Amino acid sequence: MYRKQIALSFAGLFICAAPALISLTPKIGAYVQAERLKAETQLKAENLRATEEFERSRIKQRALTSDELYRSGVAPSATRLRMRRYIDNPNHDPKPDTTGWSTDEVVTVYDSTGKCIGRIENNQWFWKYRVNNACNN
Repeated sequence: MYRKQIALSFAGLFICAAPALISLTPKIGAYVQAERLKAETQLKAENLRATEEFERSRIKQRALTSDELYRSGVAPSATRLRMRRYIDNPNHDPKPDTTGWSTDEVVTVYDSTGKCIGRIENNQWFWKYRVNNACNN
């Protein structure tokens, strides 16, 4: 009985509300995009904080290790030495300092390009141009 009037009133209500709904649709998309961007920013900030905390703990552990080595008097050992600002040249002997290693260590010496130039053994410098097999390990 009143179906036509009710349908006509809903149609009028829809026509009145249509401009508001049409302008609201892009705003919803922008709101969703802004929320997604906000969530990504928070995630990046949390990842950055976690990375910074990890780096800080690593630095603290290195400092503790360094302090313990200093207190014990034990120097870390290395079996390689890279001569900086020196390129292999048979006319110029680099003569590295041999006092930093113990007498039982054998240290291979490289130039700045990574090419073997000799070895330090028993606190003596063996240059490959004076001693045969100085670079043969």
